Amino acid sequence: MSRCDILRRLILSLAVALLPIQLWPAGGYAAEATNKAEDVTSSLVREIQFMLLRIGMEPGPIDGVIGPNTTRAWAKFQEDTGLPQTELVAGGKIPATVLARLRGEASRVIFEGEKRPEAPAAAPTPTPPTAAAAARAQPDARAPDRFAACPLHPEDFKIGGTQYTPEKYLQEGFDGSTARAVSMLKDRLNEARQIAGNIGGSALTEVQRQSRVLDYYNCRLKIEQESHK
Repeated sequence: MSRCDILRRLILSLAVALLPIQLWPAGGYAAEATNKAEDVTSSLVREIQFMLLRIGMEPGPIDGVIGPNTTRAWAKFQEDTGLPQTELVAGGKIPATVLARLRGEASRVIFEGEKRPEAPAAAPTPTPPTAAAAARAQPDARAPDRFAACPLHPEDFKIGGTQYTPEKYLQEGFDGSTARAVSMLKDRLNEARQIAGNIGGSALTEVQRQSRVLDYYNCRLKIEQESHK
């Protein structure tokens, strides 16, 4: 496998702590695809969700579950590209040509930079509160964050165009279980390290991001376990 092929595989497999994703070369899907159909497994659904997100669709959580958002995004992709409508159903099959087209589009966006996000508009300068308004302000009554001591880097929880909180990331990706998150993230990180070791550079940066996410949930898990003693 060439260095370029390894890099392409790594980018798609690491972006949301996903399982490895096979990325087809941009424009190469027509030559590679056959008339065969592929089984719709949870792993394939995660890949489809991730690629739909990269080309500007909104498939919802990248969790391998075919929810209404994923169904709508899948249908819109086929409509926008002029492909025959094929239903995405768990345990069913989808034409390899359709999947190859999606892989090609995702590859083009990622490696040619044709869909760069727009720069956010500058936030308006807030007006300083008057003395009377400040006096009326109530103290923040929110409960303290018991995980505040855990090392948190919010940018590590940005998936595509969505900024997740650690709690939302846990709920949508791991059914709210910190123990499950730690176990699954360890497996994915080990696999990512094996791939990144072959190419280094930016790939190692992505591995470091995943490692920080794992460190955060490891810290949360210890606190949760201590509270149950």
